[in-house]
Amino acid sequence: MKKYNFIFLLGFVLSILSCDIMGSLDDIKPLNKLEEEQAFTDNIKVEAALNGVYATWRKASGRYLPGNIMALSGNYSRNYNTAFNENNIDYSNSDIGDAYIGYYELIQRANFLIDAMTSDQPVTGMTDLRRAEVEAEARITRAMSHLFLLEIFGQFYDVNSTYGVVLKMTASRELENPERNTVQEVYDAIIEDLDFAIVNAPDFAPHYKMSKSVAQAFKAKTLLYMGLYDQASDNALAVINSFYYPLEAHYSDVFTNGYNSQEVLFAPLSIAYTESVPVNISNYFTPLAIEQMADQEAEDDISGTVYDKRYTFAHVDGVPQGLRNAKYPYNSSTEGQQSNTHFIMRTAEVYLIFAEAKARLAAGTTVDTEALDMLNEIRTRANMPAKSPITKEALLEDIRIEKNLELFGEFGQPWFDLIRYHMLGDINISLIKSSIVSIDQLTMPIPRAAFAGNNALIQNPGYSN
Repeated sequence: MKKYNFIFLLGFVLSILSCDIMGSLDDIKPLNKLEEEQAFTDNIKVEAALNGVYATWRKASGRYLPGNIMALSGNYSRNYNTAFNENNIDYSNSDIGDAYIGYYELIQRANFLIDAMTSDQPVTGMTDLRRAEVEAEARITRAMSHLFLLEIFGQFYDVNSTYGVVLKMTASRELENPERNTVQEVYDAIIEDLDFAIVNAPDFAPHYKMSKSVAQAFKAKTLLYMGLYDQASDNALAVINSFYYPLEAHYSDVFTNGYNSQEVLFAPLSIAYTESVPVNISNYFTPLAIEQMADQEAEDDISGTVYDKRYTFAHVDGVPQGLRNAKYPYNSSTEGQQSNTHFIMRTAEVYLIFAEAKARLAAGTTVDTEALDMLNEIRTRANMPAKSPITKEALLEDIRIEKNLELFGEFGQPWFDLIRYHMLGDINISLIKSSIVSIDQLTMPIPRAAFAGNNALIQNPGYSN
């Protein structure tokens, strides 16, 4: 079990990496206290450490995590290790352990930068403006990582719950035994980080780096989760109206362009072979519920072979030879070529965050026209007919289904929407995924890795250590 103690001891293995993000980003060197004091003394070292944070996103977001979350929702079926298909995950599951460790590693790396940028130590060759930007970029990473941990391992759907996750707001330099924070405390910390970044981050950055718009998009998502719909819609609209990350003209262009797509707010850079993101979705997960949903969207079809055009692109017509999902079209391991990535946030999702927030703000059964217009703008881009619901309830369900059809096979958002809609009383999740028979299954168990040397942690309801 000792090998897991590094979750809160990553202060001793901070990456000092090449400052060229297109270069060698994965070399990890040990760092002791003396080295830490010298790690951020000039702009080259600081930028190298920041690139190390971005490189770590490839590991933290990769492998089986997105696919496993898709299996939880029933959209896809994992071809082996069926625990996620059945919503029956044990705390010893290695995939959830990897996810937990991966996001806390991201937080630890970000915290070293934040601690350095907020200290009195001068940084040779770095302006005050750039110092604040670096802090902001690191704080976006910390906020996003805390949010993902809360989605997976906490009761993110209930701001009054004590089952949040452990907040890490400074770098750990010795073994710690932290308790879980409440959901509200985690949300407050996320919003504080994102607010700082909205003011101080770069206005625009390459799509594999952080910017003000990335911070504002994740603030909109966080506020939606918190039930603060007016603020969520305002922040989402600000991102949409910034025009820094416009929708692609064609749905397929998002995936052909990958992390360089103009509508990608954030996706890890992925260049084969040494800087690739480990994407295991295309060949290890088979479409299930998403195929049925896509078929139902083809209203005039009775053959069962005509689908929503986005599904047709991803799984029928556009699939490269040897693969199963055209959202991940690259099958090359040639050094220096573009590779597949994970689309962690793109503008289409922000449109639908706005649509849901506005829809929920409407009084009674009223259909909010702004929400409907934003929903149909996404459908128009996909060459799908406009929706025309006549009740608020129907509009909300249209938005949930649209997010599913737009984002399936990407970063697992349909699962978290299922949870929220169930907890808000909009749907009965058991009627959609029959293997879910308890509310406890909506949250993953805190993995065994987290309990190594930490007796202060409390396991999630319904699971044992």
